[in-house]
Amino acid sequence: MSRKTTKMYLLFRLAAVIVPRLPRRWLPPLSVLLGWLAWAIAFKARRQATANMLHVLGPEIRTTRLGRRRLRRTVRQMFINNARNYLEGFCLPYVPVEEIVNNIIPGGEEHLAAALARGKGVLIVSAHFGPFDYLSQWLVARGYELVIPVEQLKDRRMLELMLNLRCSHGIKYLPVGNGTAMRAILRTLRQNQLVLITADRAVVGQSVEIPFFGAPARLPGGPAMLAQRTGAALVGAFGWRLEGTRMQGEFAPISLALPEEEQQNPEALMRSIVQVMERYIGAHPEQWLVFAPVWLDQTGAGSNGQRRQLGTEERGEERGMVSCQ
Repeated sequence: MSRKTTKMYLLFRLAAVIVPRLPRRWLPPLSVLLGWLAWAIAFKARRQATANMLHVLGPEIRTTRLGRRRLRRTVRQMFINNARNYLEGFCLPYVPVEEIVNNIIPGGEEHLAAALARGKGVLIVSAHFGPFDYLSQWLVARGYELVIPVEQLKDRRMLELMLNLRCSHGIKYLPVGNGTAMRAILRTLRQNQLVLITADRAVVGQSVEIPFFGAPARLPGGPAMLAQRTGAALVGAFGWRLEGTRMQGEFAPISLALPEEEQQNPEALMRSIVQVMERYIGAHPEQWLVFAPVWLDQTGAGSNGQRRQLGTEERGEERGMVSCQ
């Protein structure tokens, strides 16, 4: 491991010890402080976040002073929300389940119930959006069985540290990398359980080129193809922060909102996934926490609309499902 990677791991390990011992009321102002600091010094991440947000808010936002101020304020808030997610993530093992349930105001849970009633499992489609760790914890606290595929990291120590924090209340995480992961996902769906996949950034597996906020982007094709292959229902799940510690969660029908003849059509499913993501990201842009390229004009790839196969970024050693109780 490089010295930089080791330093980052040690910093996170130290934070996992110190942050949970701080008064919880300190987390919001500490998030603001750390978010401002990261926004000021992380030039590359700030530039990429700004490029992403220009697609969401529209390039015309730069034509006025008020627009430029809104763009800068939105990007800065992305850093603040990201810092708060990390700080709250360090505290997850020590947060009572009742607090998680009480802090999230759910909406649209009937769509999740309707999807489960079909008996073929549910693919929960989400994004790197809002307090996503808390929304997944809420699902488990409510009694749902949930599996989340996660990308491999170069530093397996960091992966294990983060998974130990996030699965402290019973979520099952699945490091992806080969056929073992896919077999576990298919088994989970056959048992009529939930699989949560983020669909706003292509990292490993197959991707498709599709308009996203009006411009060609490279997004994961896996959720649509899995739904077509297994018959599992697609349901969107998004959460965003309210005042204080309160959070709003919302479930949105994706496949079941389509005509029956389109529910097995991967292209129609993919368009519906994009529309749902655009709705929530557009309504709460400062909650969308992606600091890597998404659109083809950012990656230098062509925009001919063809599907392309992505290789695995980090193969690593496949360990199968990680179950933490």
